[in-house]
Amino acid sequence: MTKYLLDSNIISEPSKPVPNMTVVNKLIRNSKECCIAAVTYFEMLHGILILPEGKRKQRLMAYLQETVVPFYDFISYDLEAARVNAEIIAKLESVGNPLPIIDSQIASIALLNNWVLVTRNVKDFEPIQNFFSLKIENWFEE
Repeated sequence: MTKYLLDSNIISEPSKPVPNMTVVNKLIRNSKECCIAAVTYFEMLHGILILPEGKRKQRLMAYLQETVVPFYDFISYDLEAARVNAEIIAKLESVGNPLPIIDSQIASIALLNNWVLVTRNVKDFEPIQNFFSLKIENWFEE
C-alpha cells in the first residue's frame, strides 16, 4: 500500500474559497494513506500566526486545529530522519544546489519511510531526485 506524505500546499488546498477539486478528491480517496510531517505542521502554523488578526486568520486556524490535526497522523522528525537529511544537504551543497531546510526535512521523512511526497512544488524537490530515490506526485495535475 502506498503511503503519502503531504506538503503544506496540498493540506491547505481544501481551506481555500475555491479549492482545486482534483486535489480534494485525491485527499478524500487516499485519506487513510496520508500523513503529515511535524515540520509541515510548523510551517503551516507559523504561516497562520504571522497573518494579521482577522477572519481569514481565524478561519485558517480553525481549519488547521479542527480539521487537519484530528484527521491526520503526524510524523516526527527524528534521529534517523536527521541522518538522511544530513546526507541530502551534504550532497546538494557539494554540487552547489542548497535546499531550504524544511523542504529537506520533509523529503528526508519521505525517503526514510519510502513514502510518496505529495506537493505542488515539484521543482523544489527535484534536485534531491538526482541523488536519492525520492518519489514525488503533484495532485494538482490530472
